[in-house]
This record gives sequence, structure tokens and C-alpha cells, in this order.
Amino acid sequence: MVEILSVIARCIYTKMCLYTEMSSIKQVFSLPIISIILARILYAVNWFNISSIFYLILIDFNQDVSMLGLVTSSFLIGIGIFQIPAGILSAKYDPKLILIFGTMLLSASSLLSGFVSEIYQMIVLRFLVGVGMAFFFGPSVIIISRYLGKGSDGLGVGILNSAHSLGGIVGIFGWIVLAEIIGWRMSLVFSGVLGITSALLLYYALHKKTSKAKLHTNENEKIIRNASNIDRFTLKENMTNKKPIFNFLVDISSLRSLLLNKSILIVALSLLGIQVGWNLVSTFMVLYLKVEFDVTSTIAGLIGMLTLVVNVLFAPLFGKIYDRLTKKKSVKKEIVLLLTCGIIMSTNIAFFSFTNISILIPSIVLIGIFASGGFVIPYTMARRIAVEKLRIPNYEILAVSYVNGLSLLGAFWVPFLFSLLVKTFNYSTAWMIGGLLTIAFIIPIIRLKY
Repeated sequence: MVEILSVIARCIYTKMCLYTEMSSIKQVFSLPIISIILARILYAVNWFNISSIFYLILIDFNQDVSMLGLVTSSFLIGIGIFQIPAGILSAKYDPKLILIFGTMLLSASSLLSGFVSEIYQMIVLRFLVGVGMAFFFGPSVIIISRYLGKGSDGLGVGILNSAHSLGGIVGIFGWIVLAEIIGWRMSLVFSGVLGITSALLLYYALHKKTSKAKLHTNENEKIIRNASNIDRFTLKENMTNKKPIFNFLVDISSLRSLLLNKSILIVALSLLGIQVGWNLVSTFMVLYLKVEFDVTSTIAGLIGMLTLVVNVLFAPLFGKIYDRLTKKKSVKKEIVLLLTCGIIMSTNIAFFSFTNISILIPSIVLIGIFASGGFVIPYTMARRIAVEKLRIPNYEILAVSYVNGLSLLGAFWVPFLFSLLVKTFNYSTAWMIGGLLTIAFIIPIIRLKY
């Protein structure tokens, strides 16, 4: 634990190392990475805006909090079920095209949500939004890491998580204001149009000739580094002759070894715990503040977005911390860091049950800080297991998508359960159980061995 804190201190002292290296700055501010970050921000806007404006939707359709749980559950089922198909397609074909397709699907579905005439149409469209996000996530993790360069896996995930939180801030607070001005229907149409625009920018940025050549070179070099000695000569010859390396085939043996690998399943369980806590806070916080504390929509949005504000700042920091730890090959330190993040998250979720604003606000901030590590670490662990333990580098996209899919699909029942607990008992009971569920899924990480 002391060594982990020393790593944190060194990272803060060096300002996360990102701003001291001109090459890193140039990479981060390249057009392809900026387009991915922008798409990720608008992806998050279309994720979070529905929960912030749901009180208006409930009034329109004369529904209660249980309907919010059902809409959220359908969204999690969509994003969870399609992670594996998206991962396989991204590995077999061009991940850039899968990324763009996912962005278009989630944005179009969000746009159409503004025209629903009954709540069950909203449930179907939120399922499709989830499907689109499944096709976005895995390719975005791999592509941004490759543009950033070798040894930047944690930083790449951290940047994406920061962008996700930034979009969440806009989606929670911005859409409360926007929906009260132009109505919740037009606000969803507007977010869909913005998402479609980001998909067009992605297409332009990722298919520029120079960008394509650079990414192609990085892909070839990465495959060569992870190939066996027997295969390296052939791979290098292909690269010299400028032959593209898209030779991914779905091998049943390799697929089975990944999907049934104990380490991968343990990592997915830990991420499920993080997803449980994060989704409960991001989905129900605004409604909770309005019902239990009787605050205005603006104040509810400002308080609700605090988790996302601090997540923007701390996600890259945790990414750099993780990159430092992996250089030292210290699995125990990674486990301790993830377990620490989970314990702090679950404890502070349980603190919501006190219904005290002076406890609520610091708890929201702490959840935002340590959720940063809670997301960064499992995604990068999944990649390392695929590449370093299982020796199947072509399956790294699938590994990330699989872990993400299991965690999201595994959490689909939690929002519905939470809403039923609120109806049956009260918010205090629901938050206490939510905190217990969060840590229950994270504890098995202590059994992880690479």
C-alpha cells in the first residue's frame, strides 16, 4: 500500500508525465485522437442525458421510478449482449468501421427517442442505443492506445474515461437546462444530431491517408512484437512488401480459452462491481435529490455531476499509475489498488442512506475519484491477460469487449432491483444494498493470478 501511494505521489509530481513530453502532446492532439475523444464525449451525453431528464418523461407518461429502472435495464442488456459480437467483428475486420457504425447507431436511436409516443418504445430504442455503444467501446480502446504508442494502454483508457465523464457532465447538467428550455423530446433529438456529426468526423479523421498509414504501421509492429519467433520473418516480410495484416480468424480453441479463462472472469466480476455502483449513482442521483431533498433541477444536476467532474481529472492519473505498476510486473499492487477503489466506492454509496447533504456531497466526490481507477484497471488487465498470459494478441479487442460486456450485462437487473427497493421500502434501504452489492462483486479480485 505504501509503495502504491509512492507511485501516486511520483505521478502527481511529474504531472502525469503527459505534459512534459512534446511527442505525447502531439499524439494526444492529433486529429484522429481528438475525433475519438469527441465521439466518446457525445457517446456519454447520449448515455447520461436520459437519467437527468427522466423526471420530465415520467410526468409526460404518468409513470414512476420503476420505469426508469426498466429503461436502464434494457439499455444495459443491449450494451452487454453485443460486446462479444462487436469484439469479434472489430478483430476480424477494420475496427475503425465498427467504431463509426456504433456511433451512428447509438446516435440515430437517441434521436428517434425524441419521437416516442409510449414508454415501451423508449425501452426498445434505449436497447438499440446500448447496442451502438457496444460496437463503439472495444474498438475505441484499441485504436486510441495504438495512436498513443507502446506502453500507453492505461493512459488511453484513462483519456477515454475522462471523455466519458466530461460527456456525462454535459449530459446530466446541460440536458436538464436544455430540456426545460426546449423540452425533453427536442433535447434528445439534438443529442442524436450531435452524435451523428461526430460519426462523420470520425470517418474523415480515421480514413485520412496519413492516419491510415500510421495506424497500419502500428498494427503491424504490434503483431510482430507478439508473434512467435517462427512467424516473425514472414510478418516482417509482409510488412516490407506493404501487405496488410488482417489475418484474424475465429479459432474455437483460442476463443474458448479466452471466454472460459478464470483470470478474465475474475476481472469481469470486479468490473461488474464497479458498474453496479457507478450505474446506480449516475442513473438515480438526480431523481433522488429532487425527491428526497426537494432541490431544484439545476442544483440536482450540479450535485449529480460531481462524480463525473472529478472522474475527468483522475482517470488519466490512474491510467498513468497503472502503466507504472505494470512496468514493474507487480500484480499484487494492481489488485490492492483496485480493491481499495472498490471499498471506497461501496462505502460511500452506503453513506447515501443517511440522507444528509453534508455526507452526500463528499461521498459523491470520493466515488468519482476512485471510480476512475475502478474502470481503468480491469480494462487494461483484460488486455494484458490476452496478450501476455494467453498469448493471443489478436484477441485483445475481444478481451476488452468481453469483460465490458459481462460487467454491463451482469448489472442489468440492479437498476430494476434498486427501483423496486425504493418503491417497497425507501431510498436509504436501496442505497445500503447498492453499496453491499458493489463490494461483493469486487472482492474475488484477490484470487487473480496472471
